[in-house]
Amino acid sequence: MENEERNFNPYIRYTGLAMQMLVTIGVGVFLGLKLDEWVGTKTPWFTIGCSLFFIAAALISLIRGLPKT
Repeated sequence: MENEERNFNPYIRYTGLAMQMLVTIGVGVFLGLKLDEWVGTKTPWFTIGCSLFFIAAALISLIRGLPKT
């Protein structure tokens, strides 16, 4: 039983990290779209900026979440 928990633990952990990245980037895109809609820009600058910022934040979070070797 304990051996099975050790085998599934890394999969669950990395699936959680992937879902966290997906949600973080999704929030950035949604926020950018809403800002572009609110300001009324023709070019989606807020969507691009927020997307890039939240991608960087997700990558930093991923790197900090990886185990130290």
